[in-house]
Amino acid sequence: MYIRLGKFQLQTDPEKTRKFYKKMKYVTDGCGCAGCRNFEKAVDYMPDEVFCFFHSLGIDMKKITEIYVNRANPDGTLLYGGFCHLCGTMSEGKSAWVETQETSDSKTFVWQKANTYEISDDFRVSFQEECALVEKGFPRPVLQMEIEAAIPWVLEEENPYL
Repeated sequence: MYIRLGKFQLQTDPEKTRKFYKKMKYVTDGCGCAGCRNFEKAVDYMPDEVFCFFHSLGIDMKKITEIYVNRANPDGTLLYGGFCHLCGTMSEGKSAWVETQETSDSKTFVWQKANTYEISDDFRVSFQEECALVEKGFPRPVLQMEIEAAIPWVLEEENPYL
């Protein structure tokens, strides 16, 4: 399936992706921290456009590869980052992660909103062909979808990030 998402032109295979996600574990099966538990539960409260976007690509949001809290926002939401994989290729677009400087032993990257696709006011994604932590047996070709989202605290416990 060919899709245009802002500056990104992708060819994806949602059925191959969906089939693989059915075998994957939930986020909280690999990590029990408050941020992961909150994200997994918050998926049930995501705006329809976010849920439908992930579903259209074959991705189960509760089973994404990596999710983490960057900071608490002034409005009380948490700024999450993370990534997941989908079966496909990218013919146009570039990652939101842009290298700013390189030293002899490390590289520094910053998130450029200009290189993202806005799904909703509080949820943006970016795509890249360079992938990390690809699940064993994931169908090829594979793309990595990077996530930046402001997500409310939905657990019935104190928010440790405030």
